[in-house]
Amino acid sequence: MFGRIYVYKLKEMLRNKYVVGWNIFFPLVLATVFYFGFGNLISDDPDNFKTIDVGYVNTNLEETNFGILLEEMSKVSDDHTKIVEVHEYSSKDEATDAMNSEMISGFYVEDGDDISTYVLTNGYKATTLNEIVREYKNMYSVIEKVAQEHPENLQKAIDMVSNQMEIMKEHDFGTNTSPYLQYFFALIAMSSLFSSWISTAMLEGMCANMTETGKRFEVAPTNKLLAIAGCVMAGLTIQSVSNAVLVVYVQYILKINMGAPFINLVLITTLGSALGISAGVLIGSFIKNERLLIAVPLVFTMGCSFCSGLMWHQIRQIIESNCPILNRINPAALLVDCLYTRATYGKTDMYYQDIMIMGCMVVGGLFVSSLFLRRRKYASI
Repeated sequence: MFGRIYVYKLKEMLRNKYVVGWNIFFPLVLATVFYFGFGNLISDDPDNFKTIDVGYVNTNLEETNFGILLEEMSKVSDDHTKIVEVHEYSSKDEATDAMNSEMISGFYVEDGDDISTYVLTNGYKATTLNEIVREYKNMYSVIEKVAQEHPENLQKAIDMVSNQMEIMKEHDFGTNTSPYLQYFFALIAMSSLFSSWISTAMLEGMCANMTETGKRFEVAPTNKLLAIAGCVMAGLTIQSVSNAVLVVYVQYILKINMGAPFINLVLITTLGSALGISAGVLIGSFIKNERLLIAVPLVFTMGCSFCSGLMWHQIRQIIESNCPILNRINPAALLVDCLYTRATYGKTDMYYQDIMIMGCMVVGGLFVSSLFLRRRKYASI
């Protein structure tokens, strides 16, 4: 029964042009407008870390630990950022010619245990290349000393160094988030709250005082809890897929780096979709007027989106300074803060706090809605 209701409700909502237009296509159009408005300000932000092209000359003629380190740093990290792009050369002269022609920013020459760094100009790139060698030599000396004095702790030392390298790779490079990126986070939050319209449209076909379909639903010999659950899951599926498409469009087609792994972004936006669904069900459980079922979710969505920074990115910071409680009860602000924290600082306590609050909102909204929906009575059907 659950599966049949789920499938039929899914088909019904996908045939609703209103839902398809506003929940799927409108966010894509608005993302395109944002991209043409200030997309270059994000991709060309001078504070953003850019991959460094570096040359590597290995005279040892065999694979070395430093070469393995450079290979690891040339891999794409969680936020789609490479620290270095390694170009191997057979001789120092060949690497020097490439540096002088600005094909690379500098190069390393590894000869035995000695590693030399050559750069064309001073700057953050030169500092980064020197820092990589310095950190490598420090870690190598630590492991060497432990191997000589306490060989039983050698594996612990290697694990400690590996963890330190992972931390440096994840947090020290590519984590500067442009303030304009918050507009895209707020766009995702708005798209998630658009699912409140799906919920209210769904409730129209479930309430006997609104539509003929609602009358048939009320008198049907089916388990109402399973029926409502099937409808909610259908709405959540549509909105989750819509948000995933939006993330793919922004990150892989518009080439706006959102600073977090794709799977992580999809999971966060799915939670946002559930938040919008629960908010819509809660609104629909209180309101019985058909016109208000459209107006109230619209006002709710745009009001929350404005306070999360969709129209002016500094508004969320102003609210945080003057009345932070509003950001803790605003679902759009919570979703934006969760995305921004994950992109900038990683999985911190604030990140998990935002997820926990949103999860409690989803459960609480559905629980309160179920109390009101199951107590509805009619004079006659």
